[in-house]
Amino acid sequence: MLKKPLLAITAFLLLSASFRAAGESRMWLAAQYDWANSRGFYLDFEGNRLSDANLVLGVADGKYWRFLAHRPGFVTNRQYEIRAVISLKQARLFLDSQLVAEKSGKWLPSQTPFEINFRPAWASETGDWLAIVSTTTVMVRRGAEQVYRRTFDFWRSAARPIALQLFEPGQPTSISLEVKPEDTVTVTASVRFARGEIRRWAPYIDRYGQSRYAEWPGKVRGDEDLRGDIAREDAELAKMPPSADFDPYGGYTQAGWREEPTGFFRTAKRNGFWWLVTPYGNPCFYLGVSVFPGLTASSTPTTEREFLFEWLPPREEPWAAAWSANRWGVNDGTEYLCFYACNLIRKYGPGDWMERATQQGMRRLKSWGFSGGGKWGAPPNAVSTPVLDAGTTPRLVRHPDIFDPKVCEIFRRELERQILPRRDDAMVLGWAVGNEFDEIITGTEIREILAKPADTPAKRALLDYALDELYSGSLANLAGAWKIKAANRTALYAISPAPPAGDLEKLRRFYADRYYDFLYRTVKAIDPNHLYLGFWISLGWWENEEDWRLIARHCDVIGYDHYSRAYDNGLLARLQAETDKPALCGEFSFPPWYDGTRGFGRFLVSSGDEAEAGDLYYRWTGFAARDPYCVGLIWFKYPDQNLTGGGPGRGPRLVLGDHFSFGLVTVTDRPKWPLVKRVREANLKAAAWRSQAAGIQVNPPDSN
Repeated sequence: MLKKPLLAITAFLLLSASFRAAGESRMWLAAQYDWANSRGFYLDFEGNRLSDANLVLGVADGKYWRFLAHRPGFVTNRQYEIRAVISLKQARLFLDSQLVAEKSGKWLPSQTPFEINFRPAWASETGDWLAIVSTTTVMVRRGAEQVYRRTFDFWRSAARPIALQLFEPGQPTSISLEVKPEDTVTVTASVRFARGEIRRWAPYIDRYGQSRYAEWPGKVRGDEDLRGDIAREDAELAKMPPSADFDPYGGYTQAGWREEPTGFFRTAKRNGFWWLVTPYGNPCFYLGVSVFPGLTASSTPTTEREFLFEWLPPREEPWAAAWSANRWGVNDGTEYLCFYACNLIRKYGPGDWMERATQQGMRRLKSWGFSGGGKWGAPPNAVSTPVLDAGTTPRLVRHPDIFDPKVCEIFRRELERQILPRRDDAMVLGWAVGNEFDEIITGTEIREILAKPADTPAKRALLDYALDELYSGSLANLAGAWKIKAANRTALYAISPAPPAGDLEKLRRFYADRYYDFLYRTVKAIDPNHLYLGFWISLGWWENEEDWRLIARHCDVIGYDHYSRAYDNGLLARLQAETDKPALCGEFSFPPWYDGTRGFGRFLVSSGDEAEAGDLYYRWTGFAARDPYCVGLIWFKYPDQNLTGGGPGRGPRLVLGDHFSFGLVTVTDRPKWPLVKRVREANLKAAAWRSQAAGIQVNPPDSN
């Protein structure tokens, strides 16, 4: 998984130069905005020092933003009342019932979600303060009539220990609220401030990777708890034996039909529904788990922030495997520690902990109804979907120049190096090259290529395409449209043109089409037996939806990632129907937030607790299994992330990178039973659900 950025991150860093600067600490009281189209409003605190922090109200009219700001010299341990009133003709800002700023001007509401009491992911800089919101009231008046009023009570969140709130300030809340231009919106918030210097509350993390300030039933207190879990889990797993209705690859043996076995995964369409077919020839709705078994995968950077941790192990045995350095491709000497590995060593013993933990992980997955693994690793006896990369292939921009034969040959050798050791491995479901936005060809790249020297093969190919295809060989027409001077093709190569937006997009699509075609043909030439899954395109995280169509032309199965509380998605359904290709979801998840009581961050599609996460999984799987195009799902991920984040980075920050409870198991290797029991229910029914949706009678029939 790569982090999903919020829209307009860079744009917000440019806001209101007199009051904003990159790297300031922020806390948003309320916001409903569309930054790119200058619509809506936001109300927040900004600044690294409490005494200098600004209260800011930004309001947009469809063309411009205007800003109201007040710097009163906030202090700790005092309750403040903040009120913003936005009407058709003016915006006003109040502090403790006193008007402190106002500006005339129209406003144009945004139809985006109305968000309350949160720190945006892009503004994670921490200052010397923490804003604690106890209540927020939102009121909308339409003329003389009050059409909406709701008070949000955040007292439980506000009562958390300060050190725990620093991991995830506030209680992010989102509602759907339609606001019209003639409406008056009033937001009133009750807020107090506390000291937020992170060293003040250190250490934060205990020797087991848990928050020292969090309390919940089942928190690990000692090594004996970990060792005692083995017998307790054995008793639970004995109640949920693996189903006999599936072959070793996840193929459904009760479907009433099968295909000729080939020894590899492939696809088949039956009654209008796509299926994977396992090496045994059985139809399969694949259900996997990524980052499995993840023994040392979830690590947190410790360099220059050792003070956050109650205990750090020696670098020597038996703890050596828990330490690593220079992750994320950054060779700066930053050290990382995996608390999950430390707990596995304590639990299973220093000698064979890796083997025992892996065996137990395989037992769990089979018991819980999973077919195997997914992205980012799997043991040799588990199905996986390996992600290949360009290796040492030279990059022209973000991607290699696939119009350069020498570069293509290097790229081919890099792919061959990764594929050949497993070319005959039936446990490989299919290959992918790259992941999510990293493999999207962007318009920025095309502009950069066009600024390269005249002898750059990719630049020549782009300009040849523009001249020959977009302008039918007419240099005069191209020059007129692009506002350039070029007497011949050689002169065209020598300049750095800036095509109009429409032509730039056509060039982008041309380059992307050729790039994905090269990857598909190359991978299939090296290994014609395995499926090719593209690059795990992330739904909505692209230049535009044409990127789905582009990759669909150059893969056997569309590998995609989709983070949403509801599987049913109009965009996904439309694109799938257009391309009529089988699709495999490589990442989805609903990490519990626990209302901020354990120190985890609140993800875009967080659940409240493990039971809710299980219910969401059950519903999601039901929809996916009945989708004619979806051939499987892969949960992200097996173990939880670290509370202090996975990086990259170093230095005195409490959280660096993602810190979400994505896992089926905790950092202490405890299964999340309310989640996994519900997961198992869905997994054991999914293939039958799909068969029934396709009008295929299964044996035994399942009406659930």
